[in-house]
Amino acid sequence: MSRFFLILSLALSTSASAQELTAPEQKALIARLQSQRAEFPAMSGEFSEEKTTRLLTKPIVSSGEIAFLAPNKFRREIRGNSPSTTVCNGKELWIHYPKFNEAEHYTLGEKQFFDDSLAALTAGLNFDGVEKFFAVAAAKDSAGYRIVLTPRTASLRRILTALTVWLDAGGTIQKADATLPKGDRIVTTYKNLRPAKTNAAKFEFTPPPDVKVSTPLGK
Repeated sequence: MSRFFLILSLALSTSASAQELTAPEQKALIARLQSQRAEFPAMSGEFSEEKTTRLLTKPIVSSGEIAFLAPNKFRREIRGNSPSTTVCNGKELWIHYPKFNEAEHYTLGEKQFFDDSLAALTAGLNFDGVEKFFAVAAAKDSAGYRIVLTPRTASLRRILTALTVWLDAGGTIQKADATLPKGDRIVTTYKNLRPAKTNAAKFEFTPPPDVKVSTPLGK
């Protein structure tokens, strides 16, 4: 289960020069971001990610490609020595580990905490209903905006301590920093993100016949 939440996390480090927005300014910013996502619900690009954990002396570094279609369809492919593909079509989510010939399968609509967690974490991509799940604190700096999202519910705090998202002046995500319980941290940097009205990415996944499939949430 932890793998799923780790891969959906986004964030970025704070900036000393950032100026906190007033409540009306913050409300206007979130409304603008929601409007932009409604007009351009799709995005695709590349990412690099660094995870630090108390269990390892060196960070885990990975990179790959991501595609997203609001409100909750996405595809995330990690390249390198430990490749994986995560695909969500809005009804079910798959994580495929070709190196181990294994896949995890999650069904949406059966576990409320899972659905809420997915909606909360993808809110950092489309900002739809973000204030339902997070307390929001936004600031403006020379590069754009920093938005700090702090979980409102105890169930969400069990998987995420804080999520900070950095956007450029046009509202495109540039970087993200997710602080997880027990001090783990994931920093994700995005490049070549391309907002669009539609997305040609494949949001369906069928595991190969010989893949071992597990259902961490049960059947």
